[in-house]
Amino acid sequence: MSIAVVVADASRARILFTEDDAGHGVLVESEDLVHPESRLREQDLVADGTGSGNDSGGFGMHSMGHEKAAHNRQAEIFASQLCEHIDKIHRRRKLRRIYLVAPPQFLGMLRAGLGKQCASLVADEVNKNLVAHSLDDIRRHLPKRL
Repeated sequence: MSIAVVVADASRARILFTEDDAGHGVLVESEDLVHPESRLREQDLVADGTGSGNDSGGFGMHSMGHEKAAHNRQAEIFASQLCEHIDKIHRRRKLRRIYLVAPPQFLGMLRAGLGKQCASLVADEVNKNLVAHSLDDIRRHLPKRL
């Protein structure tokens, strides 16, 4: 049985494992997943044809709300896909515990999307964006004993 550490943001997720029964928790990176749609420019996500310039009524920037909503929607899609992936990992490896590391908004999406069985395995959450950090730095933000 493994311990999984999921380090993610709205466009990338790293899946880390430790098999250390002594609890010292040496992390090994297993997967690095990327959601390319989350990295697109906002204007490329919005296909309503309104553009981002001023409209004829002088109100200006009328598509900005749609653009932010488009980015949020892509984050929700990625969170849902990631939660499904975590469920598959659990079925394959019979996880013992799961640690989630993500910025607050994305962490909430993960929390909401995990199945009951995986949600019950979440031992701790770290409200930080550490997806681009080294394994040593990520490890420093986790409990000493996993």
